[in-house]
Amino acid sequence: MIMSKVSDSLASAFSPSAKCNLIFVEVTDSARELERSHLCGPTAGLIQAEALAGVALLGAELTRPDESVTLQLRVSGPVGGVLVEARANGCLRGYTQVKVMNELDACEELDVSSALGDNAEVQIIRSVTGKILSSATTEVRPASIIKGLEQYYRHSLQRQVLVQISALAYGGFIDGARGLLVECLPDGDRDALARMSRLFEDGTVLECLEASASFQTICETLGLADGTFSPPKSLRFGCCCSQERVEGMLAGMPNADLEALIVEDRPAQIFCHMCGKGYQVPAERLQEILRRRA
Repeated sequence: MIMSKVSDSLASAFSPSAKCNLIFVEVTDSARELERSHLCGPTAGLIQAEALAGVALLGAELTRPDESVTLQLRVSGPVGGVLVEARANGCLRGYTQVKVMNELDACEELDVSSALGDNAEVQIIRSVTGKILSSATTEVRPASIIKGLEQYYRHSLQRQVLVQISALAYGGFIDGARGLLVECLPDGDRDALARMSRLFEDGTVLECLEASASFQTICETLGLADGTFSPPKSLRFGCCCSQERVEGMLAGMPNADLEALIVEDRPAQIFCHMCGKGYQVPAERLQEILRRRA
């Protein structure tokens, strides 16, 4: 059955006793919108949803208005790879390299692990307009979005974290996409961390995410009833593509390519690979671009 949910959001909490930070994200609506926009099969849709929850967790640390973080996996499995992005304004977008995997999509139980394969190269990039702030790459075997995030924090940032992500489908469509990250500060309670680690490993945390448990309930389940909560931040599916950007891209094409499109006397068809939206630029507009260039 389809579980009830709240709107996409990012929430954070801090436990004074355990000295742990917690981040919780709900990205179901955005995952559904991306699945529809890209006409994804159910397997690619699940992978996309899981990656979207992962990059939303990373987005909790974005501070500058024009800052963004990108999570990319290049995998050995048939899906090929996935790239997702979170922006400081709460916008989420992304895509999988392969949208439909007939053999896997036909299975009664969707097998994300087979679609991802035996190994993955995970790259995480933080940037602002025109500038990369940081970039880190790690390899994960077998391919896993969750393990990729944990390795990034532990190896690249030297920070102790636990990550769990839940992506569910019902009737071939996304039913839920949520994520949780727990970070133990350097002076945090290691016994509390060990206790929480067992709850991550035995599936307790995953069950909470799958059941749409509230963030407060999850904190209490982890034994962090003293958590202080910050106001949630709204998340949503959103892309920065536009008709103006598309025409700007065409304006950079060689004259011969534009002339060839004009001779064919049909609109130029451009699709944004990040959100799946299509744009048309009529031949008359292409002629105007050429005239302005002359």
